[in-house]
Amino acid sequence: MNKSNTTIISFALSILVWWMLLGSVEMALGFLVLIFVHEMGHYLAAKHLGLGVMPPVFTPMGAYVAHSQPDSAADEAFVSYAGPLFGTIGGIICLALGLVLGVQQLLTLATYAFFLNLLNMIPMKPLDGGGITMAVHRHAWVLGVPMLLWLFMSGGLTSMFNMIILIMIVMGFMQDQQYRKMLPESYFNVSFGTRIGYGVAYLALGGLLLFLLLQPQALVHVLTSLGL
Repeated sequence: MNKSNTTIISFALSILVWWMLLGSVEMALGFLVLIFVHEMGHYLAAKHLGLGVMPPVFTPMGAYVAHSQPDSAADEAFVSYAGPLFGTIGGIICLALGLVLGVQQLLTLATYAFFLNLLNMIPMKPLDGGGITMAVHRHAWVLGVPMLLWLFMSGGLTSMFNMIILIMIVMGFMQDQQYRKMLPESYFNVSFGTRIGYGVAYLALGGLLLFLLLQPQALVHVLTSLGL
């Protein structure tokens, strides 16, 4: 099957799943477009590094971009960071369009985008934050475990969907831990300046997403002051 056909077919099938979850085909389509924007960040970053990379493939739980193993933890951080960066920009554009067009659904989708990209910033693989912080410290995941548990406990573990997502993340994390034991020590050799750079970039994007999620009216005020 053609690579682009896989993306299109998996996207179409995912619309049905998210239509049932979100209650409307418009919300499902908008949500998946925002996920696509996020994944294209990973895709373009991997292409930039010259990695072998496949177009995004959608699943009932989201999407992923398969690519060859980066040469170092710094390269892994570069590819990982591009996803939530693009996703955040996509959410801001979605919010701006909602204001201009007066469409409440777009404003709601922007909130979803901010939440999902913030969730992805938790420093624990298979989430993007785990890949980003690998360039800061290879054991930064110890901070991610309590963050993940707190998030899901506060969101309600009684939800079957939440339970499935949590189980998938934990299984992915355990698999990743085993895989990393096979990587050479040189993979984790990152210069001090690069560690500081990714640490600052991680905190900046994570802080921005948290602010946008908790104080969306602040961004709305900025956008309206610009004439939107």
